[in-house]
Amino acid sequence: MAMPSINIQRIITLNNTHKGKTMSVQPVELSKAYRLLQVGSTTMISAKYNGVENVMSAAWVGLAGERKVVAYIGPQAFTRQLVEKSGYFVVQIPVVSQMATVLYAGGRSYADAPDKNDSIPFIYQPGFDIPLVAGCAGWLVCKVMPYPDIQQQHNLFMGDIIAAWSDDRVFRNGHWIFDDAPDELRTVHYVAGGQFYAIGKGSKFDHGPGQD
Repeated sequence: MAMPSINIQRIITLNNTHKGKTMSVQPVELSKAYRLLQVGSTTMISAKYNGVENVMSAAWVGLAGERKVVAYIGPQAFTRQLVEKSGYFVVQIPVVSQMATVLYAGGRSYADAPDKNDSIPFIYQPGFDIPLVAGCAGWLVCKVMPYPDIQQQHNLFMGDIIAAWSDDRVFRNGHWIFDDAPDELRTVHYVAGGQFYAIGKGSKFDHGPGQD
């Protein structure tokens, strides 16, 4: 399918801007190469079992299909045992106003500090006995898919998304609307050493894959 000529011309113009310029391409240490991909939303994972609630911060969470989530949950995480025993977890998408909460939740283990959640507000949705961190941009309730070998060998948990909610000030009708939302509702991306980035401005083309 031919692209509109205006778009082809734009691509040519953008490509020409790099001609004659020297790119600074440098090697990256393999131990830090994963950070090149770590520009997606930093998340928090919550779970509950036998009345015990907990939440942890998680950077290595992604999609494995339209309704499937894959999350890395290390063996040292207290939340992991709640996920394993209950068979459910929630992935939440924190925002700029929650960056301190992300650091707090990621820097303390319930095993060592059982009062850690006292300063983290939880909410519940009807029909789901699992905590959601209040103030996030979105929440996805996931049912653990039974892949015990992958869980034990690679610490990866596959989850089937069975329910989801969003703050409609920033996600509405299946679309992020960051440009119309307050800056404090932008999703955040954690790198290391306390460094966060917030998602930037959007760009809209008159074509592209996917349907509205």
